[in-house]
Parts: sequence; C-alpha cells; structure tokens
Amino acid sequence: MTHLTKIVVLVISLLLGLTVSQSTTYPCPFYRSLSLASPVVSGDDVIILQGLLARSVPDLPISGIFDEFTEVCLMKYQSMYNIAITGILDVNTANSILLTNGDDGYTDNGQIPPGFKYKVHVPVYRNRSIETTATLYDDQLNVLHSFTVRTEGQLNTDGSAMNQFCGDGATPTGLMTFDLNSAEPDPAAFGPYPVNRAVQGIAGNAFLLISNVRDGILMHTGQWTGWNPSMPMPNSHGCVHGHPEDIDTVWNILTSNLNVYVRNNTFGALPYLYQPQGVLSIELID
Repeated sequence: MTHLTKIVVLVISLLLGLTVSQSTTYPCPFYRSLSLASPVVSGDDVIILQGLLARSVPDLPISGIFDEFTEVCLMKYQSMYNIAITGILDVNTANSILLTNGDDGYTDNGQIPPGFKYKVHVPVYRNRSIETTATLYDDQLNVLHSFTVRTEGQLNTDGSAMNQFCGDGATPTGLMTFDLNSAEPDPAAFGPYPVNRAVQGIAGNAFLLISNVRDGILMHTGQWTGWNPSMPMPNSHGCVHGHPEDIDTVWNILTSNLNVYVRNNTFGALPYLYQPQGVLSIELID
C-alpha cells in the first residue's frame, strides 16, 4: 500500500473501531514494550517490528536488536501516523503497525526461479476460513494439479483469527523455498503421505518470518476425526491443509513426473540439511 492508502485504511479502521488502542493487551506477535534500553532488548518480536517498520522507514536493518536507529525509525513512524512520539512500542503503536504495514504487497509474478523443479501457488483471502484452489506447476509452469487448500491458523481466545505473525497463526504470504520430506510420524494430524516443508523465505512476509521466526510450516493433510471431503478442513497451526487424495497426488506427481526426491524428514531442525527442490508462493488476492 502507498503511504496515502495506509493513512486512509487507518482512519477508516479507527472510525469503525477496528483498533484496540485503549486495550492494555499487546497484539500478537508483540507481548511487551520495546524500547532502547540497557541491556539491549532483542528477540523475534524486535525482528518483526523492524521488518514492519522498514515498510514505512526504508533502510532499517533487521538485526533483532532494538538500537538507536530502530528508536529513530519508530519515532518517525509515530509521527507519520499521529501517535505520541515516544520511540517506544506501546499497545497503540503495535496495533497501528500491524494494521498499516502487515500486508507485504507480495504479488506472484507467474514465474519460477531458476534451479527449482516445481512451484505451488496458493491464493488467499484476508478471511482465511475461505478455502481456495492451489496449483502445482512444473519448472516450465505447466499445470500439473489443482486442489483445495486451507491456510487458516489457530484462533484467539475471543474467537478471532490469529494473524500470520503469531506462532500458530495463518500461513505467511510471500515466496519461500519448499521441499518434499518423508511423512510425519503422526498420521492423524499430518496424514500418512510425504509432506512439503517451507524452508526459507525469499520475498514478502515469508522473507521476514521463515525460518528465523516461524518454522514447521508444511503442506499436508490429516486423518481428521469426523471429517469428510464435503466439509471444510480444520484450521492448522500455520500450515497449508489439503484433502488426503490431493496430498497423495502431489507427492506422486513430484516423485514420478519431476524426479523430486523425498528427503528424510528434518522435523524443523535448522539449518536445513538439503537443497530445496521447489518454491511455495502465497498471494493475498483481496
């Protein structure tokens, strides 16, 4: 979004009461006040803050350490959006940053980076409870399979959806490397088939989050109690859920048609041991 568009969104949201500026509770992923201090403040929440701030104040390094430059950039942001200029991430500023800068603006370019054997493209809505159609492509962008997916994460205690910056929230948008791993040991939760694992973010929110902040994001299915294909799939903890027959079809296409190897499951261990063979592109379309 442009700066003017962000201001319009913020004003409209304020009029509609969509912010919780008077709340004393930090919005996920933030959980504490962030400011210049001794000893220095660091952590994943600082990484996310810096990444989001950089969309309004360019050239802010994402170091994970709240330093003097981060304080200056935060003050600039507060000035831009008419928030008390303190250089401190308080609840009001945290809500504002998520509202104005949470969208990464990532747009799938219809291409596949060189050196990869396959691509999975997933369009998503802001309302992630709406299931969409994912597409599997080969390295020449031939369509090999289209299938229904769900990218909704867990819910907050008030029933609202966790955002993609939360540990168990929606699947992050953006471009990331993807690789085929052997099946997880819990077929009830993950299905009996090999899974695709998001390895490293390349662009968009994925670049900010995967795998330095969030990991264990997979494309998989499950043996969900009481579920059948006519029903919506259950929410995940940030993964891409697909129907059993589709996840089965995907790994068979990858191995039989594209010479993709099933890597021994790394179970999220970092650094990742293998060269990823594919990419995952998740694009906001509303």
